[in-house]
Amino acid sequence: MPRPSPASRRGIASSSAGRKIASSGAGPGIVSSGAAPLSSAHGAAVRARLDRVRRLLAHAVSLPAPPLLGDDAALRREAERLRPLVEEVAGRSSGRGPHVGFRRGLEARVAGPWSQYLTLGLGRSRIVRMTPLASSRPALPTILAHELAHRYGFDESVTTLRGLEVSARLAEAGDPAHAVAARLELARALLGAAMRDAVADADDAAAVDDLLAEPAFAAALARGRAHWHALRARGARRNWAATVYAALPTEAIERAATDGAQVSAPIPLPRFALDSAQAWLCAGLTRLDTVRRRETVPLGATLRLYRESGGSRSGANAG
Repeated sequence: MPRPSPASRRGIASSSAGRKIASSGAGPGIVSSGAAPLSSAHGAAVRARLDRVRRLLAHAVSLPAPPLLGDDAALRREAERLRPLVEEVAGRSSGRGPHVGFRRGLEARVAGPWSQYLTLGLGRSRIVRMTPLASSRPALPTILAHELAHRYGFDESVTTLRGLEVSARLAEAGDPAHAVAARLELARALLGAAMRDAVADADDAAAVDDLLAEPAFAAALARGRAHWHALRARGARRNWAATVYAALPTEAIERAATDGAQVSAPIPLPRFALDSAQAWLCAGLTRLDTVRRRETVPLGATLRLYRESGGSRSGANAG
């Protein structure tokens, strides 16, 4: 979901690699050289991601529409089915599962597209509240896997990767709901990363606009359009949501694909502008996860889905 000012200096710490990318303006996996302007390499990285988004969405919309998770009972059944796979990807037992249900009434109106894992640290206090928005329903199986992965920590980038891997494994096994949902959520991450890097460049922003205007993907891109409008209104490239939900997971997938690895490298501590209450909350909770920062995520099925979207090479070299 998208990615020196006084605001960025207030952000939480980043890896040296992240600082190099931010200071150079290059996208992930791009190394500038005398052969081409840096802006050209940056634009090529954005367009490579957008091309992958198109391929993933084209595949997703071509599949038969699976039954949606329509009520709390269906959510609970899916959560029980997902739990052993989430444990397998995380590498340890989750213990008692959370209570899962849709948001209702005022809670749903206030929360909008957000789903959430909440806990006081005790078994009976663990709950997952899922968005009921129609625009999110086709992706709910993967979103639910993401929320269940919060049993192992607050870090949104790590849980995004774990949720994707769980869903991608089920898609490979022939599950029709996850075949659609996993592609939609991988496309969302790639699109968010492209948006974060495109927001400050008129040509790159126009390329995002062109994709969002494609009628074949109108329903699939409803959440993306809303996020793009918010990101452009703020004019902030270092947006917290784009960074943790999209840019860092995308960069981890791209690096693993380039290196031929089946497991992510440790996710760097994110750096973003502390320009909202949500950004402050994300920063604080991520800090609480510092002891887990060396965790890695298996990405075998995710990488196969990523390669389906246009090859394993990242950035300007993508095919």
